[in-house]
Amino acid sequence: MLRALIHFFLIGGLLFGVKAAWETERTEGPEITVRVSANASPVEVDAAVRDAILLNEARRYGWDRQDPVVFSHLIRNMRFIEPESPDDDLTLYKRALDMNMHRHDPIVRARLLYRAEEALAYVPEDRMPTREELESHRTKHAERFERERRVRFQHVFLSRSKRGDSLAEDASAMRAKLGELGDAKPAGLGDPLPGLRTEQVSAPSELARDYGRDVADALSESLIGVWRGPIPSVYGIHFLRVLEEEPARVPPLEVIGSEVRADLLREIEKELREERMTALLDAYTVHLERAP
Repeated sequence: MLRALIHFFLIGGLLFGVKAAWETERTEGPEITVRVSANASPVEVDAAVRDAILLNEARRYGWDRQDPVVFSHLIRNMRFIEPESPDDDLTLYKRALDMNMHRHDPIVRARLLYRAEEALAYVPEDRMPTREELESHRTKHAERFERERRVRFQHVFLSRSKRGDSLAEDASAMRAKLGELGDAKPAGLGDPLPGLRTEQVSAPSELARDYGRDVADALSESLIGVWRGPIPSVYGIHFLRVLEEEPARVPPLEVIGSEVRADLLREIEKELREERMTALLDAYTVHLERAP
């Protein structure tokens, strides 16, 4: 059966490790009592038990007495309670501990749970991903790292605010003028708009963000070399001509190595967190009390 050697915090209390080995007997951990409401659901009970174990571990290793965030918060509490006190911070802090404030304050509780969760997810050196593992992860989950198709295109814009009632007529005239251009660039045509360039490279999602879904859809559906428009947006009328397409692709590891590493580490952290929490649950003896 799984033997959980728990309660091993490395220097500074930041790195929490749970060693597990297959043994014939289970090592008993601490006993705790967890109180829940009478009508608590199984999910609520499970969450309460997990929190209680992590808080107990944090307190066993003195985080509630050593953490600088907890220290600062308790000092603020005491300054609020005793605004006229001449005592220094350390004296007030010790008095807060004597009052068991660190065991009941919700901010202290949240801080200790945060630190415990971070500790559970600590990745030791021997679990750090190798280059081969990163490449395998990039290939296996290519959809996570795919770069959207990008398009090089020309863009002519007619401003609704500038042209007013003549916008529709001006758009028809512009359509005819663009049709006569052939392969020439539409230099000097249209109205200015912040961020707009006569020729640019964008992904459809970027165009949707800047000008709306209709403009992005028109770019996606356009034939290379053919002017498309008039296309309305909240700003006015747009004309687009696709010059070149770059298909969607997954960049090589040399380009996106840090992104792949971060993604894989999230998976490793999740796995370690679950393994270590399971070991703690296995080691603890929990007495459940339901409030009337």
